[in-house]
Amino acid sequence: MRATRGWTLALAVSLGLLAAAPSGSEQPATAGLTGPEVTRLDAGEVVVKTEPYTTADGTRAARVKAYGVINRPPESVWAVMLDYRKFHEFMPRLEKVTVLAQTKDTMKVTQTLSVPLGTLSYTLDLTFEAARRRVSWKLDRSRPHDIADTFGAWDFLPYAPNRTLIHYTSFIDTGMSVPKLVETYRVKSDLPEILLSLRRRTESDGAWRKEQGGSESAGAIKAWTESVLGR
Repeated sequence: MRATRGWTLALAVSLGLLAAAPSGSEQPATAGLTGPEVTRLDAGEVVVKTEPYTTADGTRAARVKAYGVINRPPESVWAVMLDYRKFHEFMPRLEKVTVLAQTKDTMKVTQTLSVPLGTLSYTLDLTFEAARRRVSWKLDRSRPHDIADTFGAWDFLPYAPNRTLIHYTSFIDTGMSVPKLVETYRVKSDLPEILLSLRRRTESDGAWRKEQGGSESAGAIKAWTESVLGR
């Protein structure tokens, strides 16, 4: 049960997102990437980097960065982000988004995710910074939450004429020890699909939706089980 909860916590955080490089930074949009990684980006791939570390209380955590390119200008991607209440239509595993409160620049939402053997929910406080093209978020600890902690942001940087480079960094604290194989499985399987889903939604002018049918496939559950058990 501890391993199951650890996996679901790490998975949940994959939908929560801190900027790798702020908009307006003097560094190029591709700072931190190697030449081959930039080539992969230009070919349409998502580049993911992960760095495990130990928190002050000794629990295992992971710092994850992901990069992707969308063939639309930043303002087009921004329009999709502003329509956050519809994220469940295209984001993997996200079943439901409930908007609890909203102002011009903030939003409080409760998200429900599908995971192997069930679902989990938590509430986020989102901040929209239009001038920087950044959406940052943090966990609302005052409300029920099935994850230990999460905070981060999406950043959308001009990359080329009518193209956007996504910078994604997530600081993950599962609240317990998580097997490395479980973290690796989540990083390799979930993060690229999250960025690719945002790309599909944006490049289709908001029309693309994920396939319905919901719960985990037998293959996904098998991979998860083998990761947990170390087989």
